[in-house]
Amino acid sequence: MDTPQPDQVTIVCAAIIIHQQKVLLTLRPEDKRLGGYWEFPGGKLEPGESPHAALHRELREELDIEVDIDRLLQQVEHRYEWGAVRIDGYLCSYTGGTIRHLEVADHAWVPFDQLDGYNILPADQPFIEWLKNQSKQEEEHSRRIQNER
Repeated sequence: MDTPQPDQVTIVCAAIIIHQQKVLLTLRPEDKRLGGYWEFPGGKLEPGESPHAALHRELREELDIEVDIDRLLQQVEHRYEWGAVRIDGYLCSYTGGTIRHLEVADHAWVPFDQLDGYNILPADQPFIEWLKNQSKQEEEHSRRIQNER
């Protein structure tokens, strides 16, 4: 990643890919900035590129997979010591391809209730909280349905 100017915000698109009640996380290679952290796959927008095009490109480059992009979940701003980032997190569905580690060190399909066991990038934490809240809401919904029976 290029070093941004102090007042420049780097725009990143992240794919929150949910498949079979699990979310896809990827491990940053040790030789990259913030290496060793888990994150949602995605990457920087190129000049003139749409967020959807950037996500599809990054997922092919990093993992060789395809997704359907559902919607923008939220935008998160975070300041690291080297500069500010805005992460546009998109809710996605996995549609195909066998995951290959082309630009990542590893990947994991993680149940929502096990996300705390991963060293997640600080900028991705709001998405983790959203997923954990979704898990709690689903549990409460299931309990209500069982109690109505």
